[in-house]
Amino acid sequence: MCWEQGLTPALLRAASATLRKGSRGMTEDKGRKLIKGPWSWTKDDIKLLRKLYPYGNTKLIAEKLCRPLTAVRQKAYDIGLKTDTYRYWPPEDLELLVRLYPEMRTEELAGRLGRSPGSVKTKARQLGLRKSPSYLKAVKSRPRRQTT
Repeated sequence: MCWEQGLTPALLRAASATLRKGSRGMTEDKGRKLIKGPWSWTKDDIKLLRKLYPYGNTKLIAEKLCRPLTAVRQKAYDIGLKTDTYRYWPPEDLELLVRLYPEMRTEELAGRLGRSPGSVKTKARQLGLRKSPSYLKAVKSRPRRQTT
């Protein structure tokens, strides 16, 4: 297990025995029961979480901290952290989207803008953009891709 890293053999035996008994090493803190043990959040763990969480990639953070993804998300929520991974649309990209979206395949436009097709579709919908009738007619006349 990941939390075993850095534990002395004596602490490891004690932690394993505690886990086998089903006891969770509860302590009181201001009337609340807190779980203490090798799986508790250390100050260094929280410091690293505060540093990395705003940039996203929770899976990588969970791997670095040797914790389940859900534990990382829950701790971030508990201490009020939020990710700041939204990429704002610069005016040049918006102009390009308005000009090219009606006649260009969404996947191609997404590649050109460096965004996902879903992001392009969402922004186009927000701006009220639609594919042109000539584009839709051309798409309907193309043969469908074979799926294997």
